[in-house]
Amino acid sequence: MIGKIERFAKIYPLYFGLEGDLLFYIAVDTLFLTIAKNFSAVQIVSVISIAQIICIILQYPMLFVIRKMGNTCSVRIGSLALLLSALFTTFGNSYFVILLARICHDIATVFRSVSYVALENNLTLIGKREEFVKIQTNANTAYSVITMFISFVANWMFSVNYYLPMIGCITTCTLGFILSFFIKDYSVYNKVTLKNEKGERIKIAYSKIVILVLIVYGLFYSTVQSCQTNGKIFIQQNVIAIFNVEHTALIMGVIICVSRIVRVLSNMVFAKLYKKHKAKMGVALPTVLCTAITLLLLGSFAPKIIFKICIMTIGYAMLLFVRDPFRVYVQSVLFENTAVEMHQTLMTMVEFFAKVGYAGMGMLFSAVLLKFPMSVVIAILLAFSMVEIILCCILYRMLVTNKTASPS
Repeated sequence: MIGKIERFAKIYPLYFGLEGDLLFYIAVDTLFLTIAKNFSAVQIVSVISIAQIICIILQYPMLFVIRKMGNTCSVRIGSLALLLSALFTTFGNSYFVILLARICHDIATVFRSVSYVALENNLTLIGKREEFVKIQTNANTAYSVITMFISFVANWMFSVNYYLPMIGCITTCTLGFILSFFIKDYSVYNKVTLKNEKGERIKIAYSKIVILVLIVYGLFYSTVQSCQTNGKIFIQQNVIAIFNVEHTALIMGVIICVSRIVRVLSNMVFAKLYKKHKAKMGVALPTVLCTAITLLLLGSFAPKIIFKICIMTIGYAMLLFVRDPFRVYVQSVLFENTAVEMHQTLMTMVEFFAKVGYAGMGMLFSAVLLKFPMSVVIAILLAFSMVEIILCCILYRMLVTNKTASPS
């Protein structure tokens, strides 16, 4: 058993690196949809928000399937859904097919979320639960390194042929699907039965800390994700107003490369930072997020294009710096403050709260963009990031108080 789990721990980072998202595509997603598929900014935002709403409606059925199928099988279902998303995005030409592709992408996110639970369960099984943050950070690092190297070539591939990055996307999704068959939860919690010996349903109790963590993550993730999508479009709009399509693609490629390098660095240092500061990271990361959005907004008003690009690039890169660490931070907090029987449900709830926030923001921004420029959307995101800092300060105090009150 120990040998199998150690092999799992070695394969997990590579699996996560290939399955973290739609590789290649995410480096050119807005360019691909606007140029290859002739989508407008409003259409791109609406596809994302509608898909989120549909997945919110499907949340309970998906959780039911996860509980019945178990963590191991759910991971494979998620990998298959991601592969279907890549295929639909590549070969679909209508709005509805692209919407279907996005729905598959979001469904994949929910099903693959239990891979975190499988990792935590397996480590607990061999008495190495404390290595969760380290291994998950290594997995995030693998993903960030892969996407960094992809960012070096994705925009060049796009300039050669609009569909060349999608071939790479389908290839990596296929490899990820194959590796998913090596991701197995060996614990008895692979399938969680929330019933007692009498067959009565056990209700999951949500403490104040758990509820606040879910709200905090939902707001944080939706703000970061919305800012990545809209921020990329925002930068693209500022650059393409001065340069042609080819030069814009090149500049955007450089910006993506810089942001990916920063993402690698953040994952490389986070494990050490978390070990040293722990709960304080929950306040530090949202503060960095707020600073990033501020730079995006202020950079757009810079009079010279070189200053404009540099300031906005720094802001965009900082978004990538905080994204992975905050996810690991939230997962660790939830695992440490809840019973193991709750973990499978909580990981799907984390994705649920993120989708609710992201869908809400998407619908809001779709309406805003009908009458106002993208700068207004970025300003609203800045306000959300300030609210996030306040909530994270409250969470920090609760965690410190809870730790002090717990018996040593």
